[in-house]
Amino acid sequence: MGTHVSSPSKVATSGELLSDYLKENQDIGAKSADRFGVSDGGLPFLFKVLSIEKALSIQTHPDRTTAEKLHAEQPHIYRGAHGRMPPPHLLTQPTDGNHKPEMAIALTPFSALCGFLPIDRIVSYLEEVPEFAGLIPVAIRKAFIASASSPETGGVLRELFTSLMTAEGGQFVPALEALVERYRAGRANEREYQLVDLVIRLHDQFPGDIGVFCPFVLNYVELEKGEAIFLGAGEPHAYVSGGEDQGQGKGEDLIKSFQI
Repeated sequence: MGTHVSSPSKVATSGELLSDYLKENQDIGAKSADRFGVSDGGLPFLFKVLSIEKALSIQTHPDRTTAEKLHAEQPHIYRGAHGRMPPPHLLTQPTDGNHKPEMAIALTPFSALCGFLPIDRIVSYLEEVPEFAGLIPVAIRKAFIASASSPETGGVLRELFTSLMTAEGGQFVPALEALVERYRAGRANEREYQLVDLVIRLHDQFPGDIGVFCPFVLNYVELEKGEAIFLGAGEPHAYVSGGEDQGQGKGEDLIKSFQI
């Protein structure tokens, strides 16, 4: 809900675009608009209400410099949060090159994958979860484990995550099936036991999806009502569950309506 061109809000009493109303009444939110360099009736934020019945996709947002570069080079592709294309009649309207950090506030119990696990935790999964370890090339796996005691781990972490997310289907699908079969049979080891229910749930929602392996590299957090998480630039994340309508078959409809 906001002034983003992909799904602009309207004033309830008149049907007028919110952006047009704000343009005519620039005293509303003037300090915020000035601080964030917003003009022409825009808002420096996008408010979304999500009811999450199924996990959303793994994603990350660029920093401001990268966002400006993407917007300058591909303005009709990088058009804001989640990069969705607007309807054809809105293609000529202005867009922005702002970065898109997020804050998620739980209205009900809520869960998400967000940010990378501590390096030593990932190392333990590489050593104890053969289905996961087998997807990482030996050289990258050894370099990552060797880096566990080093303060500079960004490069090897990037290589590990890239190799995981780009694994070929012929390799990771059998590995995933073996992992889920082992978990359903109750053969999880002590360290991975806390992930069993999450992995099975994600697999049931998205069979054969490489994203089911993400709990071995990303933090899994559970929030109670009123708690929040902040997701800065470059932090991979996926909202897993949350909302009053869980189990009622309405979650996807709400996501389609509000996620821009």
